[in-house]
Amino acid sequence: MARTRKKGNPIVSAVVFGIFGIVLLFLGIRTFIGLHGKLLNVTTCDESEVKPGVYVEGTLTYGYGAYVEKTTTYNHTVTKTDGYYYLVDICDKNEDGSKRDTSKWIGISISKSDDAKFDAISSADDAEPVYITGVIRKNSDKVQGFLDDYITKYVDAYAQYYGYTPTSEDYATAKAEAFPYYIEMVDSSDYIFKLVLGAVFLLAAVIMILKATRSKNTISASAQPAGTGYYDGTGDFNGVYTPGSTGSPNNGNYTQQYGSTDSDSYTQQYGTTNSGSYGTAEQTQAPQTSYSDPFYSQQPAASEQDAHASNPYTATSSTTSSSSFSLKKDE
Repeated sequence: MARTRKKGNPIVSAVVFGIFGIVLLFLGIRTFIGLHGKLLNVTTCDESEVKPGVYVEGTLTYGYGAYVEKTTTYNHTVTKTDGYYYLVDICDKNEDGSKRDTSKWIGISISKSDDAKFDAISSADDAEPVYITGVIRKNSDKVQGFLDDYITKYVDAYAQYYGYTPTSEDYATAKAEAFPYYIEMVDSSDYIFKLVLGAVFLLAAVIMILKATRSKNTISASAQPAGTGYYDGTGDFNGVYTPGSTGSPNNGNYTQQYGSTDSDSYTQQYGTTNSGSYGTAEQTQAPQTSYSDPFYSQQPAASEQDAHASNPYTATSSTTSSSSFSLKKDE
């Protein structure tokens, strides 16, 4: 026997889509406002102004290489490289463009497509400066660990180049030069993507809710079972006109006539009058013309008519019936 898959609740799905849509719209609007507000220039700013959540711009001229490779893995296997974290100088210029004696280090998260530009400022003195816009984020414990290890190796390489043995103070001083933050690069394409995707999710949620509500209203609508009837006092059954039947109010009574004709077998007509407990039934019926069959004819005897008239159960209900049947003759 095949298993029937249980259908999910469309309202729950709509709520999930709605939450995703609202979050994406919020992030998109926040990024839009941040990038179109006053941006902190990390090239010329003071180090006290560098804080998480601040939207920044700047022209970076010097870097120290990549210390984290961002990758996509599948089943514990690296499938592709998405980008890098580079260590760069900030707070290294004065307002007039002159070099400042004290600078600070900060990480910057870039996409793979920007690798060549940041590699250039990390390895060449005459590399073209890189203009960036972004927002400052706090390092995760894992990223901070990679940064500390990278700075330690950098100090070792520097000491080896100049021929001395680094001390614990050298390591501590170098690590203190680096902010525990990184710059997440963002531009207009980021917030446009979030706004569009958020609007799509929210619209999908609204459509699902409308469809679920409409379906619920259709299912819960009252329906009269077929073949049932009640008299609503207007002459119609269930308030609906029924072809082949007529009804007329008479103190809670109704009169109904049916006609059905089959030329090959029989013709029948019924007249029925029912009287409720609030009145006496009155019925006027057109005289019926009996069909005379030379081969078969059956009429009630006078004694049967008298017996029927004396039946005590017909005080409030009378039935007039005229039936004739024709037997088909052999050709």
